[in-house]
Amino acid sequence: MDRIKILIADSSPVYTKMFRKAVEVADDNVSVFCVSNGKEAADAIIKKSPDIVIVDADVKETGLLELVTLIMKHTPKTFILVTSRPSSTSAKVFMEALAAGASDSMTKPLYDSYSDNFETIKIKMSEILESRRAAENISKPSTSSIKTKRAPGKSFRPQLILIAVSTGGPRALETIIPALRPDISVPILIVQHMPPHFIETLTGRLNQKSKLRVKIAEDGEEISGGTVYLAPGGVHMRLNKDNELFLDDSPPINGVRPAADALFESVAEDFAGMRVLAIILTGMGQDSLRGLIRLKDKKKCYCFAQSEKTCVVFGMPRAVIEEGLADRILDLDEIAQEIDKFTYL
Repeated sequence: MDRIKILIADSSPVYTKMFRKAVEVADDNVSVFCVSNGKEAADAIIKKSPDIVIVDADVKETGLLELVTLIMKHTPKTFILVTSRPSSTSAKVFMEALAAGASDSMTKPLYDSYSDNFETIKIKMSEILESRRAAENISKPSTSSIKTKRAPGKSFRPQLILIAVSTGGPRALETIIPALRPDISVPILIVQHMPPHFIETLTGRLNQKSKLRVKIAEDGEEISGGTVYLAPGGVHMRLNKDNELFLDDSPPINGVRPAADALFESVAEDFAGMRVLAIILTGMGQDSLRGLIRLKDKKKCYCFAQSEKTCVVFGMPRAVIEEGLADRILDLDEIAQEIDKFTYL
């Protein structure tokens, strides 16, 4: 088993120590390099080609966006986790980094207890390392060899589009949503695993770049065609029998809130229409799998899954592909065109 090379770029000795200890506890087969500024990080990126980079958003000398650009040019498969204290860096900077190629973001914990802070960081690093090892070690058929179902007949026109996405989502959504035609008459509901202020910034960016209206879902509003609705951070988004959105703060599902499973299962049970297009994009874990099973059982549901080679993390698409639920496996840059084909009037 190859050692995973991890670069930590942070000027805080306390957080550097916590991140280093967290990755070493999570996986004992890692090589960790620590630097305190962006210039040292840039040198290490070129010399060591790390598999994972953990970089503070306020890194000095060479800035965050410069580092992300360098990594994408030099080692584009590197997983980049951008970290920040809650009050230091704006969500706008985070979103710019994620759009440029960063994989995920994390707000540094600021609990009174050192052990609570460390535990939060350890959970995050364990998820990232487990996902990395799974990609290396799980014996699986190539997605190119997996047989998918035939395309539906020409009469299939979805009445609703659902999108589930997590790690790597902002870049994926900024590839898909702005590329859609302005005359799509179908509502699009998106669950992206992100904190509230990040969702607000992402929604604003998508709305500015897109021909469709993009907004954060509001409790009690009725969905309408030509609009893209993003679940707010921190609450589940569901659909009721009157095709109205409702939000709730019930416990996380699959460790996340909002969860795609919550939305998908509500659509399976309550959506007034029958034809649903579900799209599963890059992300850790298996969120959307349970809900997709229910959708396939209750509705006429057709499913796109993002291809492994274009995912930042292949967990969510892998789960539905291996269960035989994906009707098409598509590269990221193919998805908008296929949505347009399905919704062409």
